[in-house]
Amino acid sequence: ALVDIPLFWTLMCLMFGILVLFSQTCPLPASTILPLIICIIGYGISLVLLVYLIAFKFHRRRSNHYIWSLIFILVS
Repeated sequence: ALVDIPLFWTLMCLMFGILVLFSQTCPLPASTILPLIICIIGYGISLVLLVYLIAFKFHRRRSNHYIWSLIFILVS
């Protein structure tokens, strides 16, 4: 988790940076930048911990782990 969470944050910041770079203007008003950053931080932590929880739950091969993978993709 010490590697995955900062990696997720870095990728999200790079994606937003590329969006700003190609549009030449910030697509969001200045008042929404701080809430966006807070949401990205919270989403990154919760998503990585959810992946670890699902991996721990299905550490043994079971026949229904494909269903959980589908649910995880749909929720994300």
